[in-house]
Amino acid sequence: MTLEQLKQFNGKNDQKAYFAYKGNVYDVTDSPLWENGMHEGLHEAGVDLTDALANAPHAEEVFSKFEIVDTLDNYAEKVQNGEDENENRRDWVRWYRKYHPHPMLVHFPIALHLFAAGMDLIFLFQPKASFAAAVFYTFFVSTVLGVFTILSGMLSWWINYRLALTHILRMKLTFSVITLILGIIGIVIYLNYPDVAYSTAFPGIVYHGTILLTGITVIVLGYYGGKLTWPDTNEDIRKDAKDENEGESGKETMHVTMKELTIPFQSAISDPPVSLPKEEDVNVHGEGHSISILIGGAAGTGIKTLENILSAAFKSSGYFVFSTKEYMSRVRGGSNTTLLRISDKPVSAPCWYVDLFIALDTDALSHVQERLTENTVVLADENVEHEQIQTTGIPMSHTAKELGSKNYANSYAAGVLFGMFNLESDTLSKSITRLFDEKDRQGNEKAMEEGLTYGRKLESPPSLTLPERLLDSADSMHLMDGSSASGFGFLAGGCNMITAYPMSPSTGVLNFMASMSNEFTLVVEQSEDEIASLNMALGGWYGGARAMTSTSGGGFALMSEALSLSGMSETPAVVYLAQRPGPATGLPTRTEQGDLNLAIHSGHGYFGRIVLAPGDLQECIDYGYLAFEIADRYQMPVIYLSDQYLADTISLIKTIDFETYEQRRYIDTTDASYDRYTLNDTGISARGVPGLGDGIIVTTSDEHDERGQITESYQVRDKMVEKRQKKIELSISEALGPKVYGEGDIALIGWGSTKGAIMEAVNALDDPRLFHVHFFWVHPLNPEQLTFLKHTKVNIVIENNVTGQFAELLKSHDIRIDHRILQSNGFSFFTDRLKESLEKVLKELK
Repeated sequence: MTLEQLKQFNGKNDQKAYFAYKGNVYDVTDSPLWENGMHEGLHEAGVDLTDALANAPHAEEVFSKFEIVDTLDNYAEKVQNGEDENENRRDWVRWYRKYHPHPMLVHFPIALHLFAAGMDLIFLFQPKASFAAAVFYTFFVSTVLGVFTILSGMLSWWINYRLALTHILRMKLTFSVITLILGIIGIVIYLNYPDVAYSTAFPGIVYHGTILLTGITVIVLGYYGGKLTWPDTNEDIRKDAKDENEGESGKETMHVTMKELTIPFQSAISDPPVSLPKEEDVNVHGEGHSISILIGGAAGTGIKTLENILSAAFKSSGYFVFSTKEYMSRVRGGSNTTLLRISDKPVSAPCWYVDLFIALDTDALSHVQERLTENTVVLADENVEHEQIQTTGIPMSHTAKELGSKNYANSYAAGVLFGMFNLESDTLSKSITRLFDEKDRQGNEKAMEEGLTYGRKLESPPSLTLPERLLDSADSMHLMDGSSASGFGFLAGGCNMITAYPMSPSTGVLNFMASMSNEFTLVVEQSEDEIASLNMALGGWYGGARAMTSTSGGGFALMSEALSLSGMSETPAVVYLAQRPGPATGLPTRTEQGDLNLAIHSGHGYFGRIVLAPGDLQECIDYGYLAFEIADRYQMPVIYLSDQYLADTISLIKTIDFETYEQRRYIDTTDASYDRYTLNDTGISARGVPGLGDGIIVTTSDEHDERGQITESYQVRDKMVEKRQKKIELSISEALGPKVYGEGDIALIGWGSTKGAIMEAVNALDDPRLFHVHFFWVHPLNPEQLTFLKHTKVNIVIENNVTGQFAELLKSHDIRIDHRILQSNGFSFFTDRLKESLEKVLKELK
């Protein structure tokens, strides 16, 4: 196993927890001391801990209870090359750990100090000479022993923790010094005044006070000693992370993948808006070869498991991977499918017709029949039959049952597939190892091996020739779905609070943010309903947080009043709106771009808002970040439009450098004369938050004056309407224009998640007249950025709704729309079917 592969087993997001030590890779997934891949708040899984564990407060024999699951590549060679120069130091460190004196020494001063404090209490009620002598000599011995205990503790701090000043260790150091000083004070007083124990004067009060106080300080020391041995993992890690960030503002904490940055508060509206990092768009141009694999079966049969196994395995084998799914709104039964496209070039959209279909049951064949061509290879369980579809039977169910569980059928099918293509089994085996726990791993690996053997006996037809491998390109990229990419974008934008009520297909973002709450200062609250969720987010912004909510169409409809509150109170807000077909419940697990008008017009009264609609993983990150920046800058709600297709699709993305995303805070420190809604040329008033300065932050849902007090003056009303209009005009002037790909006189116009399908269709058509215009900032539009569309020969709008909502929006800006290609059947656009539709339109133009 390489170090890069080891990083994947970090114990987070349901991953296994592995670490390497002296060339061996240990599995600590089930150890309570490695919860969430973190040990004692100091060591994390997924790395080589050979050097770090040389300082651990235990010897390596404790690893014997953990399973060795692999070995680390090149470790022996590194040792032979002299890279293990610290071996001598490790020897005496191991000796120190074996005879560790600090735990032995620390019990005596704690016990004696407590005994002295207890005896002193007895003496105060029964002042006998024997009690007084017992108190002093016990106190004297405990103080002297305390010196040696502190010295041994300092040595342990250096050896075990490399002088790391964590929250717990800071408390132990502080109270150790306090205890020692109190002990010295008490001894000095007694030696100067031998009868001080009987005195009611000031020295006597101080003497008894030091003895009693040290009884309390050693209790605190014992408490933090226990916390160091058995930490409250989540609480203590967060405190330690905060301490490290405060002490070393530019240093990444060892258990955080993305940095938490120290952000300057006083960013000014006069500064130009933030700019996005320069990223090259995924290139889908040029000749490429891909094959499409469709997997079908009932809910609960493990289609998602098979998707995860194959996606990771094909990616590790050196191919570009794209997968998407369509599924019914039920937990069990029905008929669902997952599509995988394997290619030698980046893939950005699904296709309708497939090269290979794996049917897990009979209903799956009927469900996808129209997607099969005469060249489609159909693999099905040997018990599955269909009158009109020729299948190649494989003993999935039979083999799985023989191996002990019907759930092994998916791993068997994956093995058959890799066997057909004569691919190495290593990547498939590692994918299975990563996905299953120890209880199920052995059976699934055995099923995979049986499938490989069977698959190699099958003859792969010419239509299933695999693309050329691109090991370097694919290896530098990462599998991710749209929900996770959006979540990373929100975190890059500084989101530290999310309140939401679960609703498909937006729940993926809520789950992702919850999974990151141990890594970031992030409040996650499942609210009682959608009305509460947006109001809570507004409260978060009012208090200085960067808050958001996530929902879908029906939930967003309930938020309309709170959205108006955001507009009137000029409180920023970010809403993640994942679209699905309506009206009402509609098709809750399908996709559509049907909520654009809802996003633009929801809420009563006229107020500003910005609507963003990303089209791929990179844009999910970019515009998730941008949503928080512009919400804060313009003090208005930002609606981030995704959909089920984009949220659930898995594809590859390059490594992201999150330090390139500049965070700002448009928050001012207030003084006593502060007015929340001061009128100015931009319409954007300085935004204060409670507690940051001396000002009072007055806000209300009523019309208000500059102070924030309710008013019914029509003169003030006119001024406030004009103020809010200025903000809208500023946001329009600073709006980001559409992305334009290619040159020509026929514009193919899309927005949001249609991006990939349009790009691939343009590439496939190879018509020099065509160029692609992709809108991600869909409201408000800057008319100056639309001028070029008035000079094209033909404008064709492609969108996934029944009326052409974006086409109508363009028409309101005097853009001529010549053709509309619309779809509202619950599917995303398929690149091959979109190509067919475009060919018909282009034929008419000729």
